[in-house]
Amino acid sequence: MGKGNTIKNLLQNSIAAYFAAIEIHNKPNITYRYETTTLLLINAWELILKAFIRKYVKSKDIFENNRHTIPFNKAVKYVNDYLNKKKANSFTAVEENLCIIEEYRNKIVHFYQDSLEMLIFSLIARCALNYVEFVKEHFSRDIIAEQGLFIMPLGFKQPFKPEDFLSKKAIDNVPSKEGKDFIDNIVKVIEDLKEQNIEDSIVLPFSVYIENVKKITNSDVLIALTSPDQADAKLVKVTKYQSVNDPSALKVSLSDDEIFNKFPLTFTNVRDKCREEIPGFKQKKDFYNIMDKIKEDPTLSYKRKLDPKNERSSSKYFYSELVIDEIKKEYNQSNEHHTQT
Repeated sequence: MGKGNTIKNLLQNSIAAYFAAIEIHNKPNITYRYETTTLLLINAWELILKAFIRKYVKSKDIFENNRHTIPFNKAVKYVNDYLNKKKANSFTAVEENLCIIEEYRNKIVHFYQDSLEMLIFSLIARCALNYVEFVKEHFSRDIIAEQGLFIMPLGFKQPFKPEDFLSKKAIDNVPSKEGKDFIDNIVKVIEDLKEQNIEDSIVLPFSVYIENVKKITNSDVLIALTSPDQADAKLVKVTKYQSVNDPSALKVSLSDDEIFNKFPLTFTNVRDKCREEIPGFKQKKDFYNIMDKIKEDPTLSYKRKLDPKNERSSSKYFYSELVIDEIKKEYNQSNEHHTQT
């Protein structure tokens, strides 16, 4: 079978397995729900990862010497290595999520005495969302739009609270050693991602980090453990902000650290990056016109007065790292216009 047909068949079968998983999970009354759903989701991911390798990873083959295809773990590793090399840690959280779900699938017989449904729900919900985004980004298929899939969860309630299962008390209440180890591993993975400054979560519906109460930093929901021996978790709500032009929006005060974290580039930094990344870049009128537009966008720039208390104080602009992509886009549009004329 030709390479193109192989990719096409892998993609089609993968999407079919994905929707089978969704259909099984969403049935109102069904036994063996999570066992079947995880099996189908892993199958969907295994096929799409092999399609990705076949399409993008020229140095790797999805077939082994016996002409059987490579196992799931090897496919995950190939894709993880490839994508993380292109952009650091871009696939790490997805990999961790898949590995944990596969662990559940492989050890499922050991978990029958444990009530892990709410935990598995959070893992597979994230897994399903990751899949949709992966297919859309790498295969240009918006499978949700194609299928017209829209589920209105009327009468549903949030199936769990994260503090219910990511605490010492929750682990202690799990009967089996395998169940305790499984939950403990999830907590360790969340901590590892946090230490690597990876914002992507392995669970839904919350981004959850484990942190000491004295060092609470970011995330929508944090579970702050006051000490290893205390069972209860403390929830802290942290409001995130987005710069907008709306005068009616909630106003917030940012510290210098917060400002420079969001807008780390000076004009000189932006110019130097453009010289490095844009072929034929010249610091001329077009560049200054683009920068003037960027200064009007509060999501891309920040005007900081040297003396905030003085209205007449001189000021300096700082820029988000996203401005480089914006400048590239403007240059590409300008070049296309000149080519057409």
